[in-house]
Parts: sequence; structure tokens; C-alpha cells
Amino acid sequence: MKKTGEKKIYNLEVNEVLEKFQTTSHGIANDEAGKRLKQVGPNRIDKRRSWKGLHILLGQFNDALVWILLIAAGLAAYFQEYRDATIIGIIIFINATVGFLQEFRSERILESIKRLTTDQAIVIRSGERREIDAAEIVPGDVVVLSAGDSVPADGYLLESYDLRINSFIFTGESKPRLKTAKALKEENVVLADINNMVFGGETVATGEGNFVVTATGMATELGRIANLTAEVKEEATPLQQQMRILGRNVTILAFTIGALVVIIGQYFHLSLYQNFLFALALAVSVVPEGLPAAISVALSLGMRRLLKDNVLAKKLNAVETLGSVSIICTDKTGTITRNELTVVKVIVNGQELEVGGVGYAPEGSFYQQGKVVNQNHIPQLELLFRIGTLCNGASLLREEGGYKIVGDPTEGAIIVAGRKYNQQDHFFELGETKLTENPFSSDRMRMSVVYKNAATVSYVKGSPDVLLERAKWMLRGGKVVKFTPKEKELERERYNAMSSEALRVLAFAYRNLEGVSPQNYPEEAERELVWVGMMAMIDPPRNDVAEAIRECKRLGIKPIMITGDYEITARAIAKNVGLIEGEGTYELINGSLLAGLKDREVYQRIKTKDVIFARISPEQKLRIASILKANRQIIAMTGDGVNDAPALKRADIGVAMGIMGTDVSKEAADMILLDDNFASIVKGIQEGRTVYQNLRKFVHYVFTSNASELFTVILGVLLQIPSPISAVQILAIDLGTDIFPSFALSFEPPEPGESRKKSTNAKYGIMSVQGFWRIIFIGLLMAAGAAAAFIWSMLRGGWTFGTSLSLDSELYIRSTTAAYAVLSMTQMANVLQSRSDKYSPTTLGFFKNKYVIGAIIISVLILLAFMYLPFCQHYLRMLPIQWPDWLMVIGTTMAVYFFEEARKGEGR
Repeated sequence: MKKTGEKKIYNLEVNEVLEKFQTTSHGIANDEAGKRLKQVGPNRIDKRRSWKGLHILLGQFNDALVWILLIAAGLAAYFQEYRDATIIGIIIFINATVGFLQEFRSERILESIKRLTTDQAIVIRSGERREIDAAEIVPGDVVVLSAGDSVPADGYLLESYDLRINSFIFTGESKPRLKTAKALKEENVVLADINNMVFGGETVATGEGNFVVTATGMATELGRIANLTAEVKEEATPLQQQMRILGRNVTILAFTIGALVVIIGQYFHLSLYQNFLFALALAVSVVPEGLPAAISVALSLGMRRLLKDNVLAKKLNAVETLGSVSIICTDKTGTITRNELTVVKVIVNGQELEVGGVGYAPEGSFYQQGKVVNQNHIPQLELLFRIGTLCNGASLLREEGGYKIVGDPTEGAIIVAGRKYNQQDHFFELGETKLTENPFSSDRMRMSVVYKNAATVSYVKGSPDVLLERAKWMLRGGKVVKFTPKEKELERERYNAMSSEALRVLAFAYRNLEGVSPQNYPEEAERELVWVGMMAMIDPPRNDVAEAIRECKRLGIKPIMITGDYEITARAIAKNVGLIEGEGTYELINGSLLAGLKDREVYQRIKTKDVIFARISPEQKLRIASILKANRQIIAMTGDGVNDAPALKRADIGVAMGIMGTDVSKEAADMILLDDNFASIVKGIQEGRTVYQNLRKFVHYVFTSNASELFTVILGVLLQIPSPISAVQILAIDLGTDIFPSFALSFEPPEPGESRKKSTNAKYGIMSVQGFWRIIFIGLLMAAGAAAAFIWSMLRGGWTFGTSLSLDSELYIRSTTAAYAVLSMTQMANVLQSRSDKYSPTTLGFFKNKYVIGAIIISVLILLAFMYLPFCQHYLRMLPIQWPDWLMVIGTTMAVYFFEEARKGEGR
């Protein structure tokens, strides 16, 4: 925001602003406008691309495991093993394509912001009104606003007449705010409270006015948010970080073992070609080629399940990240609350009544002291709602799936309450003829209408303070009596009590104008009023939010409310839904207090207490997200306005609102709540945890296979025998018989008690120490069986240790096929045991995950096809094995299964 000395623009008087921008209330001349346009540029949001397709594509090859495969493919080509080189090359290409498609997401945020700017605007230049392209507006122009207009640039109000601006895109609050042409005395005012300025992208709800332009294009608040959003860089998700570490460790292990194999090969005087075959098999064995596809399938299934809970994930990794969340930073309006202002209390005839029902549906009963009462038996209640309905500019429309308010939300809430009193359409309007109206204004704080029925009556609604001063009489028991100071004080106490509960309160009164001349209606309509009663309303919390917040706390997740609304409202809603409890257990931090706190002080308060943030600006929301991330918290941030885009992008999971959310917030977010409901986030977290647990299961499953392949190759070197399995056969396991079981683990339902643990995914490594040793032991057992099957087959064919053998001979190919069959079939036992690290398949329910059983059947059929179909035999170098080999396959498979059963039994 520009300054004059120590003053900000909103602190200046009109003449100071005009002087600063070298203009007058009659605007600037066209020639001057042309000069300024050349200096500052067009009034538009710059469109930038924050992605580069080539960069993303090349990034797919910046992975240690891919480097291993590239080296292996290069060596295969060098030794003229073109079949192996081609197959490995295809695998690299497929994995790169999958990764590219996952990450390639056009950043349309700035394009969405650009769409918020208006195309045409009316300006005053040289004292004349003219319509121009909004892109030609320059600082110093005077722009004219009327109801329905979009504000084309930032500016200081010169004139305003009941001007109400919808600032939802900046503040997230749907209620239009009154704007006035008057300098503010306060300093460091947040945008939501700057009532003498308008900002590009806002819309005019009612009234009219004009303003002098103070900023255009990228210098506006909209442009500043666009810059903030572009500067926020996406970071790797917890899963990506863990997989990167895992890949690095596997690479180090592979090169270490590879070097040892080469040294051992030289020691045993193996030829360069034989050493190459071992190295190639080794390289292929350590790379989990099928893992990217398996992860994509698991995350895609998670996306589908989230969609059933009204959570749309825009990218795959968001599913897992949601399960890692430790803190939810949630907006108030529309997420915790319904964003449907509702009358909840009425005061009439000295009685307090509660009004049932929430939202805009005209359904609900009336209660007194907890008991349902017949509203028709309450004196003066019909008159209260008659005044509220007739002194009103809103209307209630029925739409497919619900109801909608057209007009001011406060007036809409009164209309809905009136319909709860009587469901008949136009019940209060029947027989009434409107004569005149005194519209609401900020100075008067009231509105009145004059209607003619049996008598001529003025109906008035407004601030209770104002109407208490203007009321001379009160209606009590159907009779008009003197409104004594004592009675006024009682009404004021009721009003203050409801206000302290963050209720918005309006008062209602009337005056009989019989005998008053029509030309005097405007002056007489609001004098010597008869007090009728009050209505209190609030944007109510969603029904299931309180339970969702309790569930958050049970799961070890800390929910924090961050809102642009006032402190009293934020506190009341937070207490209502259980975000905060007794005094001393929470802290309310507003924008001004936050500005004076250091980052470590903010985090310390969040860490030790329940915290509510109120009157928060976009930069402060972004700062809160940055503070939490700097302290290694995994955060989900909800938002719906343009102002939320930077914070949504900064958070680990940005969650936009599907109903209320702007296009900008939806583009910046990773997920969209289709029902705008906080409870849906909690369901999503539980689903994300299940997805992550399943990811861990098939990571262990896949790496057990890789370990068995690796150890099989190493055993071949140590025993000075030909490699028991070839590189192509290893690929046949990883991308053939292994792939469907790993997919099937994605369908595994949550284990008993897993989804309710307090630990988040980020605290669970993708591979635990216990899991690592399990991989080693099972891998060694499987490799020993494979090597034994290979040697037994070779010995039965007449081969003896120390003799040479053609690698193209039928005996060698059949023997490697036996080793392949052992590794493939033991993985079927492994997949059954990988369903849980604690429970046996029988405890979980052997057929509970029918996809695993189906995957095993498919994998066995693939195994048989590879061995018996001529086409597969030729390309995979396999042959049918004999019945003694099958005995070895079955025996090793049973050994793996029962070894795991024994381990789990000891653990229990």
C-alpha cells in the first residue's frame, strides 16, 4: 500500500488523495491518461507460466533408480544384448510417462485471477462520463460505481450512497460491507476493515459511488496476491521425500554390492561377459520397476474413495499427504458454519423464543424453555414477522436441491423465519399496498416502509440502540402501553446478552400513520414508534462439525480456526463446535496481535494451547502456514477466496471449497470439498491413512521381491555358478507376476484400530527397521529356494560344479525357469502375509480382500503362460519345468508362508 509520509492511503483526507495522484473530482484529461498508461502499463493481471513441460519431463530421469536402469540398458546395448536393452528402455519410458502425467498440471491460478477483472468501466475524464476498456484505467482516474458493477481497480472513495461492497474474494465473508467516503484514523488496518476504499475484483451489492484510482494492474491487491501465489513454490510431499530417501539408499546399496560382485568375479576369473551378465541382473534386481504403477493405482483408488466422501483430489500424491496431516487450519464461514444466516431467537411480548431449523429451508418449530409451542398462540409474533417480511428487500427461491436467498443475507434470514411462522406464500403481503420506503443507511441504521391495508402503517427495522431511542410506546399483551425507561433497560439487557453470544440482533417497531399527510410520511414514519420485539441470528455451525472436531483430536490432529471475521464471532463459533473449551485453555490472536509476535512465539502458543485467529489478512494466513511448516508440521489449509490462494499453495494440502470457492482458490488447492464441509476433511484424513498403510504394505511386498532377486544373483556369484536368473526373467517377475498382487494390496481395508491411531503418516517411515529386517530374512529364504531349485535342476541334467555350460542350452534355460518359478510363487505367499504386519491372513479373513485372491490366480496363470506359450518362451527365455522342480517351488512357498505365520505368532 502506498504511503504519504507515515500515512497510508486510507488515512488521508479526500483532498490529500487527489493531490497525491494529481487529479480532481472531475477526473484527468484523456491526454494525461494516455501518458500515464504508457508509464504504468495496462490495468491487467500479468499472466505467467509457473511450469515448464520439458523441465517436468527431464525431471523424471533425475532419479537414482532410473540412472541404474539407464546404465544397465547402455551396457546391454554395448554387449549386443539388444533384447534386454530394448525391454529395459521400454520400462524406463513407461515409468517416465506415468510420472510426467502425474506431475504435469497447468498452473491456471493467474489466469483465474485475470478472469476476475472486469472488461468495461465508466470513468469521469475532464468532467464527462465515458465508458472505456478497463485495461485503460490509470491511477488518478475517477471511476463511477453502481449496483452490480465489478470494481476494476483499487481506489479511494470520493462519494458513496448506501454503497455496499461484496469483498468475499478477499475476506471470505459473504455479507456485503458498507463503504463510506471518510478518512480512517486507525493505523495498520486490515483489508477487511478498510471501509473508505474499494479493491479490484470486488463487486457492488447495493448503492452507488465513485472513487479515485490509486493502483492498477499488478500494483493492486489482486495483483499482489497473484505475485504472492507465483512466488510460493510447491514442495515434495512426505511420500515423495521418503521415496527419494529410499531410492538413494537402494542405489548406494546396489553400487556397493555391484562393486563387490565385480571384485569377486575377477577373483574367480570370470570373463568380462559373465561379469556383465551378473551386473545386469543385479542392476535390474534392485530397481522396483512396478512400484510407480502400484503407487499410482493405490492413490487413484484413494481418490475414488475420497470422492464418495465429497473430497475431490486434484493430484494423486494429495491422497497420501492428507493422511499425514497433523494440523488443520480451517476457515470459519461456509466450512465450519453453513454460510446461511439463520434466526435462532426472537424476543416478543417480554418472552424469549428459540427458532428451530438451520439454513435457508423454511422448516423448524418454535420453542420456549425447551418445549415446542404453537406459534399462533404467541401474542405479537405474527406482527413481528409481518414487519420483518414487509420491511425487507430479499426473497427466498426454491432451487433443485435446496433454497437460495436473493438479496441481503440478513434480510433473507428474516424472510425464512417468517415462512417458518406461516408456510403460505405471500401470507404477510396479502392485502398490503406499499406506499413509500426510507432505505437503510449507515448513518440512520434503520429502514422503514409505509403500507396501506385497513390502516396506513409504517413498519420499521434497525439497530436496537437506534429503535430504543425512537420508540415511545411498546406493545404488550396486544395493547399499546408507555415504553418506560425501566422496560427499555430490560430490552437493552436482552440485546446485550444476545450480542455477547455473537448473535446479530435487529429490532422491529411500527407506527400508525392515520391522519398523517402522505407528503409527511418520510419524516413521520420513524417517530414515536411502538416497540414490538427483536430477532437474533447467526451463521450456524454445520451439524456434523462438532463430532468431526472431536474425531480430529482423537486422531492426534490439531484443528485451528483462521478467519477474517470479528473476535467475538470467532470465539462463539469455536466454543459452539468444541474447538476451544474453558477459559485459560485457549488463546485468541487477532491480526494486530499477530503482527507483533515473533514466529517462535506464534508457534509456541499454537503448540501449547488451542488457538483461534481472527481478523487475519492474506499475508498473515500465509505466514501462519509458513511458521507451521518450518516446525515440521504437515498442514491442511482451507480457503475459498482469492486472498487464500498463496496460503493454499504454501500448505502441504490446500483445500478449496467446491460451492463457495472462487476459481482462483480451486486452482491453487490440492483438494476441493464438494460440500464445503469440515467433516469431509476428517473423513479424507482417515482414508489417507488407510491409503498410506497400504502403500507401506506393497512397498514391503515389492522390495521383498527385489531382495530375493538380488540375493539369488549374489548366491550365483558366491557359488561360482552361472547366474540362476536372467535380467529379462527378473523383469518378468517385477512387471508380470508381481504387478497384480501389489495392485490388490491397494484394496486392503483398514486393520482393526489403525485408522484411529494418533500417529500420522509422517511419523511412520515408508519402511520401518522391523520391516527392513523382514525383507532381508524373507528375501534370503526365497533366494535360497531359487538357487537350490536352479542347482538341483542343473545337477539332474548332468551338469557338475566347475564345468562350463552354454547359456543358450536347454538345460540352463529350464533351470533358470525353475528359479523364476520359485521366486514368483513364494511372492504369492508373501502377498498374503503382507496384508498385515501383525495379523495372519486367517485372522484378517482369508477372503476379506477378494482382490488379493484374484490377483494370485491371475499371477499363477501368467507364470504358466510364460513357461508354456512358445511366444513367451522365446522372448523371456523360459521352458516348462519338471515335476521335481514343482516340488521345490511348492516347498519353498510353504516355507515362506509358515515362517511369517511363526513370526507373527511370536509378536502376539
